[in-house]
Amino acid sequence: MARNDFDDLTPIPRYRGRTVFRLTVLSILALAAAGVAGYYAWIYRGEVEASADEIGGAKACRTELTRVKGQVAELEGRAAGSESKRREAETKATSAQASLSASQEELDSLRAQRAETEKRLAAFRELTERFQKMIDSGKIEVKIRNGVPQMVLPAEVLFPSGSAALSRPGELAVMEVGVILKQLPSRRFMVVGHTDNLPVKSATYKDNWELSTARAVTVTQFLASVGLSPKMMMAAGHAEYDPVAPNKSREGREKNRRIEIILLPDLAEMPAVPGDDEAKPADEAAPADEGAPAKGAPPAPAPDKGADKEPAKAAGKQPAKGAADKEPAKGAAREPAKGAAKEPARKGKAGG
Repeated sequence: MARNDFDDLTPIPRYRGRTVFRLTVLSILALAAAGVAGYYAWIYRGEVEASADEIGGAKACRTELTRVKGQVAELEGRAAGSESKRREAETKATSAQASLSASQEELDSLRAQRAETEKRLAAFRELTERFQKMIDSGKIEVKIRNGVPQMVLPAEVLFPSGSAALSRPGELAVMEVGVILKQLPSRRFMVVGHTDNLPVKSATYKDNWELSTARAVTVTQFLASVGLSPKMMMAAGHAEYDPVAPNKSREGREKNRRIEIILLPDLAEMPAVPGDDEAKPADEAAPADEGAPAKGAPPAPAPDKGADKEPAKAAGKQPAKGAADKEPAKGAAREPAKGAAKEPARKGKAGG
């Protein structure tokens, strides 16, 4: 019974036994590998932990780097804004400095103008004080016209109607003016003749140009005869073309018939013209000594040739400049030789 039982058992094939063996070997090898891996994992666990810490630190560094880059970018933006503001501030400062310089220049210019105005006013006050006696007597008027001081003598006091010869009261008035003007040896004067607009009724003078010019030359020559330097004077005629009152009334025409003695600005006080390097002659650098006036009042002007030459030249040139018409000025210089006022007319011819 038992034997039959064993006989019923099916024998195990041989290939199955090999498989079991192989599996067993593989299991052993797997256990060995696992053990080796566990061994090495146990041995290198510190390094792994250190690497993990380094990786974490690297991540933290990247995060910090990103944050720092953001801060740098923000600071750069602020720096760019600050630079822009700095440049803007520099521009404003430069503009303010330029404005300040311009304002300073304008202030200096205004101060210079004010000083010049005060100087002219002082000269005007000085003239007024010197001529106060003649002003009170009505022989002369001192005023500022066209920005310069001038002395005005009525033609009725100086000349007969239609004539360029000084009357006796006219000689005395011009002599008194000359004595006062000699106290200003460094100043230059222009003697200007004016008339009204009525035609000249005289065979000696063709028109008002000639009459006004001849009268200015006569006064200039007389001033030279009483001691004023001819180099410091000039004569001109404006005829009826520079009125101070309307010529429609008798009073207005009387005001327009006049002789003006204009106090010219001091050339030394004027700014130099760029490029004007011409040297001034030595004999013109300073006014010559005026000397003493002639004793007594001469009945008629009798200046020497040297004293009359310069006023006559100025008399010939100035009318053409004031009237913008050369031909009348030439005539004004030639015609006076035919009349009674021979000496003034002869000098006018030399200048015209």
